[in-house]
Amino acid sequence: MQLYVVRSKVDKTGEEEKRSYYGVPIISRQVNEIDLSAEICQRCSLTEADVLATISALSDLLQEHLESGESVKLKGIGTFSVSASSKGFDTPQECTPAEVKAQRVCFRADNDLRHVLEKLKYKKVNRK
Repeated sequence: MQLYVVRSKVDKTGEEEKRSYYGVPIISRQVNEIDLSAEICQRCSLTEADVLATISALSDLLQEHLESGESVKLKGIGTFSVSASSKGFDTPQECTPAEVKAQRVCFRADNDLRHVLEKLKYKKVNRK
């Protein structure tokens, strides 16, 4: 069960301010690689140290491939890629490599992972 609270936001773009209310999920806790490794080693024959080493190697390789301009697809999880942009120029020659800046690491969830959204149920929590 996913908990949520209701938060208000004010839209000041029109002639009159408009207040709207939105449901915002509450993250109950953050699971880290140590938590995951303990759970994974209970489900398979690997030791916790093996799983931690694998997660570390995956992180290193993900960074290396993204730096090389590749995307990384993990079946059942999703695809990681880098987005980049530059300001607009009058001629193609002005758009030099120094002008192109990486914006962020993008993640697109696999269909298998997106199915978790269909299963989520929400419960309202009253918080101040």
